[in-house]
Amino acid sequence: MIKLIKLITIVPLTLLACSGNEDRSAADLTVPVVVEKVKRGAIAELISTTGTLRAAKEERVAAEVQGILHFIKNDGIVFAAGARVQQGQLLAEIENPEYLLDVRVESQRLAMNNAERELQKQEDLFKEGGVTEKELELARRTALDARYNYESAQLKVGKLKLHAPIAGFVANLQTNAVETRVPAGFQLCTIMNYSQVVAQVNLPNSDIGRIHPGQKVIVSNYALPDAAFTGRVSTINPAIDPQTRTFIAAIDVDNPNLQLRPGMFVKADIVVEDHRNAVTISKTALQTRDNRPVVFVVEGISAALREVTTGIETREEIEILEGLNEGERLVVKGQETLRDKSKVRVTE
Repeated sequence: MIKLIKLITIVPLTLLACSGNEDRSAADLTVPVVVEKVKRGAIAELISTTGTLRAAKEERVAAEVQGILHFIKNDGIVFAAGARVQQGQLLAEIENPEYLLDVRVESQRLAMNNAERELQKQEDLFKEGGVTEKELELARRTALDARYNYESAQLKVGKLKLHAPIAGFVANLQTNAVETRVPAGFQLCTIMNYSQVVAQVNLPNSDIGRIHPGQKVIVSNYALPDAAFTGRVSTINPAIDPQTRTFIAAIDVDNPNLQLRPGMFVKADIVVEDHRNAVTISKTALQTRDNRPVVFVVEGISAALREVTTGIETREEIEILEGLNEGERLVVKGQETLRDKSKVRVTE
């Protein structure tokens, strides 16, 4: 009787042990995964390149006449490198007495006045029949020539004054030349207006059919890590360099706060294609099975394999054109060992 009781006691314990092992085996068969909800967002295909900035407007200030160079004070201050100047502002003068004597601007002015008085006299006489029409035309031509001579002399005298051709900032100023004799053609400085800058970039010839004027460009510089600037492709050189197999494109970039400077080395991301409301996922969630792009989504306690059609891709994201819907639970970690209908356990 005692042996029978012991046997009855052992049987339930054995059954309980077997049931526990089965539960643990079932738990071991589920794959831990991390999921994310599928969302919509913007994605763009970019062609990245680099280039150097230059000012969109840049003019040289050069002496047309030799002589002693004198800087002009503005409100008691002599302009310096980096100074902001207005268009037409007088920057410097050339002292050259011999040149002035050759121009004879006052003599030309007097000759013009005399010729105009003579013309007026001839016109009055012509009304009274005192001179012929031929004599009047001669007086008119003489007066006109005298005016042209005077205006020419004024232009020559104006060459002694150096003005800012455009509004902007003074760069490359030759301060060591002040109060010295400079030759004709001497370059005093450069005036730069860089409220808009231009980046000239080289692109591989394989991209020539994908780059067009007007395309948006995102421009950045390592010295301004928190700033991005919007530009546009302005011109494209149709010729391919036979040595480098590249072509040149120019990018105009608005720079209202003057953060970008001429000479800066920048990165330019040309937006080839831009989708604003696309289904996008992390590229790490995408797998290739039987040469097909696939993903896994969690449905209940199982993972469902989905074949997808892809579109634009970046370094981190890829667009899904077909196969996924917004709001679905996409497996982003742990999908390497999954099969269709695999049991899963969402860990996050």
